[in-house]
Amino acid sequence: MIAPPPPPALLMTPQERRRWLLSTWRYAVPALVSILLLLVMVAPLPLPLPAMPQLSLMAVLAWALLQPQLMPPWIAFLVGGVADLLFGLPLGVNATGFAVSAGLMRLLSPLFGRNGLMFDWLAVSGLLLCHALLAGPLMALAGQPVPLWPLALQWLTSILAWPLVARFCAALQRRLAASVPSWRGG
Repeated sequence: MIAPPPPPALLMTPQERRRWLLSTWRYAVPALVSILLLLVMVAPLPLPLPAMPQLSLMAVLAWALLQPQLMPPWIAFLVGGVADLLFGLPLGVNATGFAVSAGLMRLLSPLFGRNGLMFDWLAVSGLLLCHALLAGPLMALAGQPVPLWPLALQWLTSILAWPLVARFCAALQRRLAASVPSWRGG
């Protein structure tokens, strides 16, 4: 958890209350980072192929792995809804995929333990594949079928980009954990 629960408000001094209120911004960081990576995904690339990795989904998965209480499936659903709006997709395609992926990551995270980057990379590759396999039928159900090639290419680029996104989110998590206020005992 990023910030331990504070003592009851009536037992806090005014300075402690102010410090606690100013420290609550940390809870929004995972969602804001995921939305920031959505904006990076929308940036124009001079490539003839749709090769942009699913940066936002990988951020959702990284935060669901690092801090599951800060990336519950309902926040992943909201981030996916923002992705649907930004990409012009039918509302609910990415929202459903992000929420299902975050939920699966939360269910599987006790099995992960601390196995290292390679095991996490393999598990995230499987979850990204599940998202791609879910996105195809959801797009077809919405009346906009997507060929398999762009989804496969995005999956491959996402697998290659996972270590960068994981390290970025882990570095942010370490900085947030280091800035947690300590509460006075008693």
